[in-house]
Amino acid sequence: MQTNTTRCKLCKGEMSMRTLDPLEGEDHGVKLRIEGMPAMQCEAGHKRFVMPEFAIKMMEALLADEGLVTLPTANEKGLFRKHYVCPQCGEALEGSGGGRMSARRSVEISGLDKFTVGIDVPNYRCAKCGGESVEPQKVLVNDLMKASVAAFKSADLTPV
Repeated sequence: MQTNTTRCKLCKGEMSMRTLDPLEGEDHGVKLRIEGMPAMQCEAGHKRFVMPEFAIKMMEALLADEGLVTLPTANEKGLFRKHYVCPQCGEALEGSGGGRMSARRSVEISGLDKFTVGIDVPNYRCAKCGGESVEPQKVLVNDLMKASVAAFKSADLTPV
């Protein structure tokens, strides 16, 4: 892993590794919270990732955990009017209504200290069979990525 060791692009100050305050972001009801994340920061407070590919590596490490989401994922049906259906019985799922599911994971990226990522996602309860599920995997991953972008923007982090 190679860190961003060049000077700050904005003020030309020297950058050093720091631990950021917690960051939060949300997209389509999917919330993401990052605690203890390392970043490069100059004395003027400008921040950037410790490496340009940090966001990708973080998401890969987070999604590599098969047990991140403990509920089954809903299936998506429809070509033009997409909707979710229960993975157990196939009944259409209306709204979330089932509450929320939360998870916290330690993320380890080679050469960096561990940090924690927490997610909070809406879950769906089937009116027919009572089964609970979360949004389909590809939708969940997309929402998590967008929530991470919102979290990074909230801290004024830049990739380079």
